Amino acid sequence: MDGFEVELELEPADLAAIDIAAPMLARAASLDDLVRREGQMVPGGNRAGMFVLHPGITEARQLRQAAGALLAKVRGEGDGPERGHNSRSAAGARWAGRG
Repeated sequence: MDGFEVELELEPADLAAIDIAAPMLARAASLDDLVRREGQMVPGGNRAGMFVLHPGITEARQLRQAAGALLAKVRGEGDGPERGHNSRSAAGARWAGRG
């Protein structure tokens, strides 16, 4: 990771969501690499010589959106209204300073 560790105790449903989301995010990163190599615009469309937005851009966005929806359900340890504070802290630490 990026130089930090966060230890969470997660429910089985939380772990399952992470297990499903992780390959989705990896695939999105792989598509980003592909788009960097091939360019944002690629030959396509229904006319010769026409360029279209690389389909990997849209697919990566959809994968990230689906993974985000899954990860938003990860609530971490705790009970009642306190449940989830650790996962929010981990997300905050992960994305701090970006934006």
